[in-house]
Amino acid sequence: MGELIENRYALEELLGRGGFGEVWRAEDGRVGRRVAVKIGYPQTPEESRRFEREASLAGNLAHPNVATVHDFGRIERDGRDAVFLVMELLRGRSLAQVLADGVPPLADALEWAGRIADALGAAHAAGIVHRDVKPANVMITETGVVKVLDFGIAKAGTGAGPGSGSKGGGGTDLTGTGMVIGSFPYMAPERWTGGADGVPVDGRADLYALGCVLMELLTGSRPFAAREMHELLAQHLTAEPPVPSSLRAGLPAVLDGLVRDLLAKDPRERPADAAEVSRRLAEAARDGAPGRPAAVAYPPPPAYAPTVHTAADDAVRLMLERRLTQLLEDSPADVVDRLAMLVDDLTEEVGAQDALTVRAACHRALRVRRQAPSDLERILPRMVRILGVEHPDTITARATWVGEAAAFGPGDGRRHEEELRELIAQAGRVFGAHGAVTLTARYHLASAMHRGARDRDGQWDARTRERAESERAWLGPLLPDLEWAMTAGDPVLLDVRRRLAHDAWLVGDSAGAAELYWRLFPNLAELAEHGDPEVAHRVLRSIGEAGDPVSALAHMDLLLHRLPFLSGSQWLAQEVSDTRAAFRRDVRERRLADGSGGTGGGLSRLFGR
Repeated sequence: MGELIENRYALEELLGRGGFGEVWRAEDGRVGRRVAVKIGYPQTPEESRRFEREASLAGNLAHPNVATVHDFGRIERDGRDAVFLVMELLRGRSLAQVLADGVPPLADALEWAGRIADALGAAHAAGIVHRDVKPANVMITETGVVKVLDFGIAKAGTGAGPGSGSKGGGGTDLTGTGMVIGSFPYMAPERWTGGADGVPVDGRADLYALGCVLMELLTGSRPFAAREMHELLAQHLTAEPPVPSSLRAGLPAVLDGLVRDLLAKDPRERPADAAEVSRRLAEAARDGAPGRPAAVAYPPPPAYAPTVHTAADDAVRLMLERRLTQLLEDSPADVVDRLAMLVDDLTEEVGAQDALTVRAACHRALRVRRQAPSDLERILPRMVRILGVEHPDTITARATWVGEAAAFGPGDGRRHEEELRELIAQAGRVFGAHGAVTLTARYHLASAMHRGARDRDGQWDARTRERAESERAWLGPLLPDLEWAMTAGDPVLLDVRRRLAHDAWLVGDSAGAAELYWRLFPNLAELAEHGDPEVAHRVLRSIGEAGDPVSALAHMDLLLHRLPFLSGSQWLAQEVSDTRAAFRRDVRERRLADGSGGTGGGLSRLFGR
């Protein structure tokens, strides 16, 4: 085990080091999840307050585009005073890394900027000004979700929106030594002056920084290119930035206006709030990036690209929507082929980027994922962008892809933990705690955490007692919810019962194994005559050892009669014979002990058999 922080967070891998300190991947031993632990060594009281501020501000923001903060504390490390911040573990690339590879596609740039605006809107509504919006503080996860990071120099107040004045997270932006804090290429004019001359520093300073980021996403260049601080100061305070279309041909004219408004010197001339910025970005994506409409939050309906049949009450659209609904409800034998034809028809009638088309393609990809796993993976970013992260189909698709990769895929299944926990929370909100998607995601998480970096056991007899105990700890709490909510033949419920029954067998819990085996194999005669012979022996032996040898004996002869005809089963025939002999002695001793001819049958009565 690696170094422990507060006897809870086990440091596993150093992810980065900089002026702020270090960031580690770690395991939270208390709740069993992977996290990122940021450790800093403050040199001044102000630096300590920055860490505390990040914990208290970001920790109170619950938004899908804001990185979640879990914990904060102070420690002594290597003889030095240190502070640590525990946050969700994100896998992906920062916008700075993306931009280092070149200018992204226009649709991606507008989508990412829109999600940054959504995150800032949530912060501003909570009275928080970020004050350090820049590409390095925005992460694009592996599944295309935008996350705004690092509220370390954020400031809180009674309000962060326009009109809040110095009380709105503003006041002065100077430290006690007169230093301006922030990232100079992205700082609004009022931040350079520290809110002097009555100019407020509120959420519109973040919108200015977003304008700088948007310019960089659209053109690859910052609005002001000076390298020296005094030159940057002069440019931010007095110079007019170039319009994006002058640096990259073909950009929609509406983006010139949006960037110009965001970079206005006077905060009062900027957009009123982040929601307006998000709306204008969505309009720009719809009108200026053909075939790539912007994502909007669910449940409000998404904005559709202008095609022939996009009106909600259009007769063709309604017919196609009914066709999709009927296919999903009826699920005929040829549903995959019919969904493929529907996708073609939707593409022609309403466009490839329409929500209906994306939904139909998603349901087809879900059904063929075993044969063509890349189909589902490829459509996920489009679903997030067009339907939104809270749409039921998006949650279902993401939970399936991430969950199956975590539970059954290569590598360490635990690396998907944070995203699975996020998906479980989303599914719980949309489908309910006992919805099939929610419970299946919990099943995948438990399987992944038990599996870790190992390959999943291929045979029931391939596990050890230690592994059996681990699996019982992860899957056991899930079983009651599965049995309450799912049908008897549900594959997830059956798999959990099989695994837990075998785990109980391995650890010597005959009663626990027998109870589960009765539920899995209510027809013992069918199992003995036609089922897997090893499984049949294990089931009958568990039932007998748990107190019902009569029920076990009644079916062991059936099993023994078929074993001579199975190649390589001599060893099993001997084990079954030994078990049968032991149970016969047990039955005789019971009859002698109670002086009757009673046959017992304890478990069959106990389990209602």
